[in-house]
Amino acid sequence: MKGKIKRKQIAGMNLIYKWHTFEYFLDAMEELGFESIFLWGGPPHFDCDYLSYPKCGRVQKAVRHHGLEITGFLVTGSNYRYQIATEEPDQREHVFNYFRNGILACEELGSPCISMNSGWGYQDHDREEAFKRSRDMISRLCEEAGKHHVRIVLESLKSCETNLVVTMEDMKRMEREVNHPAFSIMADTGAIGYNKERLEDWFDCFGKQIRSIHFVDGMHLTWGDGKSGLDDMIKSIITHEYQGCLALETSGSAYLPDPIEADRKAMRILSPFLE
Repeated sequence: MKGKIKRKQIAGMNLIYKWHTFEYFLDAMEELGFESIFLWGGPPHFDCDYLSYPKCGRVQKAVRHHGLEITGFLVTGSNYRYQIATEEPDQREHVFNYFRNGILACEELGSPCISMNSGWGYQDHDREEAFKRSRDMISRLCEEAGKHHVRIVLESLKSCETNLVVTMEDMKRMEREVNHPAFSIMADTGAIGYNKERLEDWFDCFGKQIRSIHFVDGMHLTWGDGKSGLDDMIKSIITHEYQGCLALETSGSAYLPDPIEADRKAMRILSPFLE
């Protein structure tokens, strides 16, 4: 296989470090040789709500002190309190303000993109109406993101998590209907594999519109704990000259007591593919 991935592209995430301090996470990233992080905006490390968001200067200073760069930012959505396709009018305004605060934080943190998903609609209500609500909210947030020089990267979810943007075809429709310069695509290898699609198909379909990747071994496992075809994924990344971040969105209770070992294992497995 010709070519390699830049080390900076592999971004650690603090999601599995939530039982540890943020400083512990940054120490771990530096120890393991990471050069970038994809910041998970969830408690206790960075807790946004619809009224406010934490002071970003302190976070940015700590990240830089450890020789790291923030290459992406994720605020919790999906099955949490704030989900993009919600029906209730009052809650919709809370959702907009929540993600707007995420966009403002993203700008202050110096992150080029903020990760979102489509949300979900009630199973006993019209799916088409939920899709339209999701599209309208994403369009509104893209307008806000454009004002603040932030790019929204939308990820698909597993079919057990949403009834909206699940497949590549769902994403194509959302991209077409939003049609905004601040809108791009995040390929989530866990969701792609779960939905029986391939990363190569996503590159063939979306090309340079893929600006970020959640890079996990199956169902949000660290590399080496799942059965994903790593060689094929790396080949696709190199062939399509993808230069964006590969965020290790590892999650699961098994990793919480000793998260650094999960990332150590991932870096050991990925290191032969790195420059």
